[in-house]
Amino acid sequence: MSRENIFENVKREDWMTEDLEKQLRAIAENGKVNCAQAQKFANDNNIPLSEMKSFLDVLQFKVGKCQLGCF
Repeated sequence: MSRENIFENVKREDWMTEDLEKQLRAIAENGKVNCAQAQKFANDNNIPLSEMKSFLDVLQFKVGKCQLGCF
């Protein structure tokens, strides 16, 4: 997958609610979150990290300072 098409073919799932999106957008700055923020959000909302990555892709958020390499 290239940088140009990184967000192609991502699908919103039923669990990706507007409320979760609103909460995540409140954390993000200019469409970006850092890895620690993403991990905390996932943990606080009982979202597996693999699913969190999908959610971030759906919202077209970029993750910086990733310690795990899963984003």
